[in-house]
Amino acid sequence: MAQPTAYKRSFAGSVGSGMKSIMGSGERRYYVLEHKVSTKYHKAGEAQKIIVDQIELGRGSGCQVRFDESFTTVSRRHAAIVKDGDNWKLVQLSQTNSTYLNGIRVQKEWYLQSGDEIQLSTNGPKMGFIVPQGTKGLVKSIGMTARLNLFRQQALRPYKQALIGLACLLVLCLAGGGIWISSLTDDIGVLNNTMAAMNEDFQRQISDERARAQEEARRQDSISRAQIQRLQGRISQQQREFERQLRELNAANLPNLISQQGIAKDVYYFQTTKVVYVYNGTEHQIENVGWLGTGFLLDNGKFVTARHCVQGWLYDTSWEEDTDYSKAIKAAADGALKLKIYFIAVNIDGEGFEFTSDDFTVDNSKDVTAQVGTFENGSPILWTFAWPYPGQGWDEKMWSTDWAYTTKTAGKRGSIKADAALSRSMLPMKNMVCLGFPAGLGVQDGDHIVEPIHNEVKTTREGLAENGCIMHNRGTDHGNSGGPIFTLNDEGELVVVGIVSRGDMSSDEYNWAVPICNVTQ
Repeated sequence: MAQPTAYKRSFAGSVGSGMKSIMGSGERRYYVLEHKVSTKYHKAGEAQKIIVDQIELGRGSGCQVRFDESFTTVSRRHAAIVKDGDNWKLVQLSQTNSTYLNGIRVQKEWYLQSGDEIQLSTNGPKMGFIVPQGTKGLVKSIGMTARLNLFRQQALRPYKQALIGLACLLVLCLAGGGIWISSLTDDIGVLNNTMAAMNEDFQRQISDERARAQEEARRQDSISRAQIQRLQGRISQQQREFERQLRELNAANLPNLISQQGIAKDVYYFQTTKVVYVYNGTEHQIENVGWLGTGFLLDNGKFVTARHCVQGWLYDTSWEEDTDYSKAIKAAADGALKLKIYFIAVNIDGEGFEFTSDDFTVDNSKDVTAQVGTFENGSPILWTFAWPYPGQGWDEKMWSTDWAYTTKTAGKRGSIKADAALSRSMLPMKNMVCLGFPAGLGVQDGDHIVEPIHNEVKTTREGLAENGCIMHNRGTDHGNSGGPIFTLNDEGELVVVGIVSRGDMSSDEYNWAVPICNVTQ
């Protein structure tokens, strides 16, 4: 039986060292555990980067390197890898199952070298211990987003239950005239839920530090006003850095932020209930025709969607068909009669309202009327286009009119905020999330209304494209049209900046979104 060791898991060894790795301080290095067998939690060949000073290996939920219950000879806390000066050592924890280093059983602990092989129990999983050389082995060579994820997986895992109970722990340590800020949380949801408490504690620490500085000045008369101001400046700088890191963390977790703030309830699936043409004041229903889409309710009471979702006939090419619908829309385009569409909208709470295509405000200033054929009597068939029909050389800015809104919402107002200024000046590679109901999916799952589906995208250029739209890098499925596109503004608020419109007709590489400023201006 292996001998027990004096090792004890410490807060500084996991969370403290993890925070140093997040800040990329000094010449901190990391190592890699290369898994040589596939398990429930790791695949063979996976290279797991370790950025904290101590980790535990075993079947327990608090272990940073975890193995499933099929490994019966692996203990819940089997072994640990601990930093010792500039070296790393393997520590035996289990009192029932052995640990082997290069085939030799570890009695208590043994120092590791790059290239060593670690095995938990005689027939247990094997891992290679690798220390990357040169600048590639520095923690700061790992991207910030990846470091934050590794911090959550390695530094916080042993304290998961405690952090859930505490919601958030803010540690402020003052040393050498400076202030270090550590913000610890189990996940992004807990962090955001406790922002008010963190800010209150942060302000209290600032107030206490200012009071101590002023008292010291009065007692010794050695701290000048300029020194106090510099101290306050350093505190303000650290607070700004804390807020910047929080915004960066939120930007990488937009779906979680959307779910936490309950914004999904203000996104509606809507579909056609009836399509009619009006002739001599009488409505005549057209069967088997209709549209579906997504819309969203702003905090000013506007229900916003894409124009092609409510005036779908203007974006159609059905003049080439011989159906009652094509005949009706030909006559509507020619002005002989009027089309009217009835809709119903519903959200995840089962709440909804009804409206018609007549209830919407649209921009028809860029519409083009062109002849698409000839009636039997020789008169021209005229068609109104709200989009640039291919090959006609029409203004590409017609895309930017693909928006519509109504205030006929049964008195309902949403919680979604629009940022018109930001929608005009987005930076490249900015994280965004589209929310919608592609092909109606996500609305009905059996008898249950479920959450809309999110699609994470990024901007692909600065500002608006030549056609007046936001260009993003990923497709959005049929039914997502009209849905909101969210991002974070400079204040860290979740705002809508665009409306899902359509894909680039010349390729599948890009998609267009109508900026929300077109609706709010």
